[in-house]
Formats: sequence, structure tokens, C-alpha cells
Amino acid sequence: MSRIPVFAFVEGVNVDGYVHGQNCDRALSPLGVEYRLAPANEIPGDGGGKTRLKAYYSYLMENGSLVTSFKGKVTVTLFFMDKDVDDRLGLLINSPHVLYTWFYDVENHVFHEGDVAEAVGASCSLAPNWCRQEFGGRGSWQEFAARLWIEWVRLCFAAKTLKISGAANYGRPSAVNPTPHLPADDQLVAAFSAKLKSDAQQDGTSERRWNEARGIVDSEYSTGSWDKVFKGKWYAHILSSQVLANSPNKIDAKHLSASLVKHVAATMQFDSAWSLAMQQQIQKLAIANGLCAASDE
Repeated sequence: MSRIPVFAFVEGVNVDGYVHGQNCDRALSPLGVEYRLAPANEIPGDGGGKTRLKAYYSYLMENGSLVTSFKGKVTVTLFFMDKDVDDRLGLLINSPHVLYTWFYDVENHVFHEGDVAEAVGASCSLAPNWCRQEFGGRGSWQEFAARLWIEWVRLCFAAKTLKISGAANYGRPSAVNPTPHLPADDQLVAAFSAKLKSDAQQDGTSERRWNEARGIVDSEYSTGSWDKVFKGKWYAHILSSQVLANSPNKIDAKHLSASLVKHVAATMQFDSAWSLAMQQQIQKLAIANGLCAASDE
């Protein structure tokens, strides 16, 4: 690490390295600053990506090692984390060394900024005219998908923020949309809602808090901000279901979801408000620690 001025860690291995790496490249290359990105699974320890990142961040912070100097060479460590709903739970780390997604996770930004029709065509070798007709222009399909699963989002958000364990959780695809790209089943929605509401009441959660949690989701959707509460990793699950069901050609389902999200990421332009803000923060951290001067030696 002492030979690399910026050492950054990302949560996942699917698109995290590409997306955060693109922002690092745009921020640091003009400064002549080298960097290396590594996934969280390269950090020894237990738990998922964010758990490992937070543990390693805490270790470096407590030891004063977020910025180190060895033989005059400065190294800065940076962490890219998914926001999830940590902002609602008061769990965000306030540090220039920790950069969060503005949306639930990095995949939200991929689908928000990418071109789904173009990506499906490239991933599945389908004609552009069919893809445009099926998925619309940049950004349109993403809203369609998020609204399809609003009932599941309401359940998951309430369960997460009210700390109620159970079948409704962000760790699984929608259990109330039997076919991912089609509307929810009203009977399943009613059954899951009744069970979760009962569990909430048993835990002492008032009717008011339950309604407030659901109201937050509705508020985010009403302002076009569903990506703050909708888990971005679900998009590929919905998209692959729609492609397999409606494609005019036979599609190989194996690894389709992973392929689709990577192809959508490849259509990003990295000039959105979030991308530009990330690039500015990365650059600011490098300049504040004198990496520009170090790179010129």
C-alpha cells in the first residue's frame, strides 16, 4: 500500500469496482495520482462486504492509519459504501474517507444513469428496435420496475426501520410479486402486511410508527426518489424476468442477471450529479493530503 497513493475498498464484486473505479479514474488521473481498488472480500474477517469495510475503517481510524506516510510517500485509504437505509437508522459514518451512494446501493445508480435498452441488446444480442420498444429510453424502465415492487418496498422498509425480523426483508426478492416483472398479488400483499403488522404490535410498535414507515416510502416515490428506498440489486432480477418472458429470441438464462447489470453499467456516462460529487470528494481528499505534490516528485 505504501507504493500506491490512494487505496480504495468497495463492497461488492459485480459492478462496484467498475463504477467506483470510473469515478476514481476521473478524479485522480488529472492529478497524476495512482490508485488501487479492492473488494471487501480481500479484507480478512467475517461478515458481508459492508461489515468488513466498517470494521477495517474503525481499525484504521482508531490507529490513526487512514492516512499514512512511509519514507515521505503518503497513502490515503478510502471506502465506498452502499447507503442502504443507514441514513434512516443513524448509521452513516461521517468521514471524508467514507463515500456513500446517494441511493440504496450502487446498482441504483447503474440503472438510474445507464441505458437499459442498449444494455439488453448488447447482453442478449437483440435488435435495438425491439429493445427500445420494450424498455423505452434512458431512465424510463427503472421507474416502471420500482413501481411494480412498491408493495414489497413498503414491507421491507417498515421491517428494516422498525427492526422487525421476518420474511419481509431487503435480503430477498419480492415475495409478493410471484412473477418479478408483473404486478404484485393482492392476497400475498395482504397476508405479508397482516403478519408484519402483527409482529410489529407484539414488539410494541405503535400503529402510528407503522403508518409513518410506509408513508416515508410513499413520499419518496411521489417525489421520484424511489431509489433511496428501493434496493438496486433487485433491478436485474426484474429485468432478467422480463427479458426471458418477452424476448423474440431464445435467451440463455444462466448468469443473465449478472450479465445485464454489467452491461447497463457499461452505458453509464459518469456525469450525473452523484458521479460528479463523488469525483469532487475523491479529488478533494487527494489534494488535502498533498498527493498532487507527492506524485510530481
